[in-house]
Amino acid sequence: MSYMNDKSILKEGVLDFIVKKFFLPKALKNDKEFQKLSKKADKALSDFEKAVNARLKKNNPNANPIKIKSI
Repeated sequence: MSYMNDKSILKEGVLDFIVKKFFLPKALKNDKEFQKLSKKADKALSDFEKAVNARLKKNNPNANPIKIKSI
């Protein structure tokens, strides 16, 4: 039993958190179109990193390469 009233639960986003945490990843894992788009996005990000690091090395050979963090 929750000690919060119904409006507070909706306002806090508890239900959204539960859906995002437990149900959404399973649904997206089984979605072929999402997996295809995800792989394309990962490839594009990787290509972008390589291009930026190549330009960075060209301008400054001692520069450290960058790594883009994903969420």
